[in-house]
Amino acid sequence: SGTRLRERVKEFLTIVENHYGIRPVIYTNVDFYKQHLREEFDEYPLWAAHYLQKERPRIVRPWHFWQHSETGRVNGIFSKVDFNVFNGDSTEFRKMLVP
Repeated sequence: SGTRLRERVKEFLTIVENHYGIRPVIYTNVDFYKQHLREEFDEYPLWAAHYLQKERPRIVRPWHFWQHSETGRVNGIFSKVDFNVFNGDSTEFRKMLVP
């Protein structure tokens, strides 16, 4: 059920946060977040996978990372790669790293 899923995700996130001393990032696609996680997880940083928009992911809550493509090309890599954007500057990024 959705309630049980949210409980288990909360348990996992708490274990990770207690171990590393930093709040973990939730990686999910936008529709899954809206349908299953919702505002109960808004205090966690979000890495949103959403390929249909050109300028930003279609989600109301703040996001930290946006995976906007899964078909990117990079010189020297022969398969397609994910393209991601960080919604902040280098100082904000460093604050999210495990100490």
